[in-house]
Amino acid sequence: MDFTPRTQQILEILLGGKGPVSKQEIADRLGVSKRTIQREFGFLENDIRQYGLHLINRKGKGIVLSGELQNIEKLRREIEKNSGVEAAGREERRKHLLFELLRDREPRKLYYYSQLLGVSETTVASDMEALGDWFSRHNLEVMRRPGYGVVLMGSEGDYREAMRRFIHENGPSNTEKSKDSKNKLGNKSAEEAITEIIMSASDSGIYSLLNNDILNRVYSTLSNMDEPMLRQLADNAFTGLAIHIAIAIDRVQKGAVMEAEGKVLEDLASWDGYDLAARILREMEEEFQITIPGVELSYILLHLRGSKIAYSGTAGDTVSGDDAVMRQMRGIDEAKLLDMIDEMVEIFNPSISYELKCDEDFVRGLLVHLRPVIVRLFNHMNIFNPILHDIQEEYPDVFRRCSMASSVIERETREKVPAEEVGFLAMHFGAAEERILERQKAARRVVIGIVCASGFGVARLMLTKLSNHLGDKATFRAYGKDEITASVIADTDFFVSTLNLDSLGIDCVRVSPLITASDLSQIEYRIKGYGQVRRRRQETDFVRQMDEVGVIAGDLSSLIRKYRHYEIAPNVNFRELLRVLAMQVTDSLAAASKVISAVTERERLNSQIFPELGFCLLHSRTDAVSETVFVSCSPRGDDHFTDPALKGIQAAVLMLMPVDDHRRIHSDVLGRISGAFIKNEVFLKAVQEGEEDSVRTELTHELRIFFNEFVERL
Repeated sequence: MDFTPRTQQILEILLGGKGPVSKQEIADRLGVSKRTIQREFGFLENDIRQYGLHLINRKGKGIVLSGELQNIEKLRREIEKNSGVEAAGREERRKHLLFELLRDREPRKLYYYSQLLGVSETTVASDMEALGDWFSRHNLEVMRRPGYGVVLMGSEGDYREAMRRFIHENGPSNTEKSKDSKNKLGNKSAEEAITEIIMSASDSGIYSLLNNDILNRVYSTLSNMDEPMLRQLADNAFTGLAIHIAIAIDRVQKGAVMEAEGKVLEDLASWDGYDLAARILREMEEEFQITIPGVELSYILLHLRGSKIAYSGTAGDTVSGDDAVMRQMRGIDEAKLLDMIDEMVEIFNPSISYELKCDEDFVRGLLVHLRPVIVRLFNHMNIFNPILHDIQEEYPDVFRRCSMASSVIERETREKVPAEEVGFLAMHFGAAEERILERQKAARRVVIGIVCASGFGVARLMLTKLSNHLGDKATFRAYGKDEITASVIADTDFFVSTLNLDSLGIDCVRVSPLITASDLSQIEYRIKGYGQVRRRRQETDFVRQMDEVGVIAGDLSSLIRKYRHYEIAPNVNFRELLRVLAMQVTDSLAAASKVISAVTERERLNSQIFPELGFCLLHSRTDAVSETVFVSCSPRGDDHFTDPALKGIQAAVLMLMPVDDHRRIHSDVLGRISGAFIKNEVFLKAVQEGEEDSVRTELTHELRIFFNEFVERL
């Protein structure tokens, strides 16, 4: 059944009440006289009879709706159904009423609006009451006086700000919301946004609040000024500036002048942006052939300083250090802003606060953003956020945490931060948080230990090959079998070795020295698993690091200065070749004998001759030397050794490390040289051809990179 709006309102009160409701109470709630309610009840009794219900008047208490529960529920459903339709219509009607109140500041009778909207005067009064919150947010008030009518009251500045807000809230970019975010005002170019406004203003729609001709001329004048700061304005900020000026000119032409508030006009010439605001004012005076009061300049300047700048990494909107500017910021300088950002970050997400504070783009962008926010808050300037609803709907948690973080701004400014500003904060914080969390999701670099008998021979060749294939996924470290201590195991995810390490109780992939495709597959499978498991970092001792730097520097210096290349007979056998080199790097026959024994024993474990590479890598750890050793040799007068045991190799290398407390360091240094034979073709070729100076040059190059990488890791 169709109910009249007033009948439906009465029924809603009766259905929502927990007991009898008097006619006077109903009249008061609806803003009408008791006589009007009595008249309505005459029709109401007949309407509800069709639902098997009737009214009972309890003397001294009021009226109740009586009947079976199922019939009451049937009526309730019917009212709710009608209310849904009415709610949609009511929203549009109230928007229209708001538009009319802003458009025409002349006093009007309720009857005028009731005829305009096609509803009763009571409904108009009810709608005006419902709009009270919107008006109060803009410091405006609807005044109703008997015999005088209804008029909107408030300062000229608040009235203009309300007009701008209403235009932004109800323009085509918001009332015709598109699923494609590219159609939102915030993503339109300034020209597209203004053109849309001008096109709409020719209709009888929302933009008829604006004078079409004025807006068009304002836009053309601003565009022709070719000012860098105007080009830096975000698109919706440029649109807002054009609307602001169009409204100001329209009001000035009608004789409405802004009031100067407080110290707004004080020392304007010292403010950053004053010259631009003054030039805009002059251009508008010339275009419209009017005199614009000086107070309007202050509000244009405030609008510029409170606008969002299109951030491009420049300091285009940096607030100067002038006293006048600091008054505008009320003492909140950059140091204070950074302190505020620190505190806001801790509130927003303490678990990633350190990462957020280290995100330079985030901190810089937020610093630039907060300056105009402070200006807007202190000057009670509203900003329009075209995607506020989307942010609240799609990222409610980010918006909620930004609301909490904005309490820092409220405490420092003693001004309430509106939802629109919180929405812009959410864009900054949310984007930075997403970047950090995305990085944290990425698999970490796995630490893999490469194990051979000594830790700097075959292990280094394997390390180099694995680094070439998997270097972006893992960090590789070479170890000798007897170096696998508890601390090494704790610092390593898993191991790769040609040896059987089952006795050590570690996770180890057994591989061929040449690393086959099958070996790589096994290692990659382990990397994927370990990469998703976080491993706690151990603290590094600074003093120990400095000791290591000293030892490494000593090793590198000695290796470069004492490197030599020797030529020996091409028909020598393995032991004779080893004896010649051992005699060159030791100071006694006994020491040379120790070297020969140690290297020979190492050869029995794994061959150190690599015909694929054209050289043999002889190495061991021995007390026969007191410092690291690197020398090489090649066959005199021939391009390869002829003894079958040497398999036709072109050169031999001897690397030794002393027995002392710095085994790890010596192993890393000599391991770098071993790896260079795989990675650096120039180095390998120079060794094979016996070019001592070229070898020393490449050796210096490799060890310099090693040292720089070590220092960088510190």
